[in-house]
Amino acid sequence: MKAYEFEFPEDRYYMKNHVWLKPENGHIIVGITELGQSLSKGIVHIDLPQAGESIKKKDLLVAYETIKAVSQITLPFDATVTEVNEKLWDDPNIINSDPYNEWLVKIKGEFRESQLMNVKDAAEYYGKLIQKERERYADN
Repeated sequence: MKAYEFEFPEDRYYMKNHVWLKPENGHIIVGITELGQSLSKGIVHIDLPQAGESIKKKDLLVAYETIKAVSQITLPFDATVTEVNEKLWDDPNIINSDPYNEWLVKIKGEFRESQLMNVKDAAEYYGKLIQKERERYADN
């Protein structure tokens, strides 16, 4: 599904902070949306957790620094990190090249669907966000 030119695959859940979650084989894969990576071009540093680390609800999971800002990813549920995308240590920018196949971490945890957005809700939410931004900049 698309919101303007940005793709949102239907096999994932989404959060308002430009994060996607994909349940797969008993794990949840966590990544950054195409829109999120577009806004985060130029990642210069990334802080990833260690495999085996327990992350409490709303605690820091991943932080990444761009030329413009530092972004933090938290989750609305408790999780345990099962795997980290090791390639990101050497080149955190690879998540910009293929945002739905490059991922940040894999976790184990349980969420309620009401805590996240399905693809339809995400496309609507992000579509409104993009529209507001474009209107704001059109006036300049």
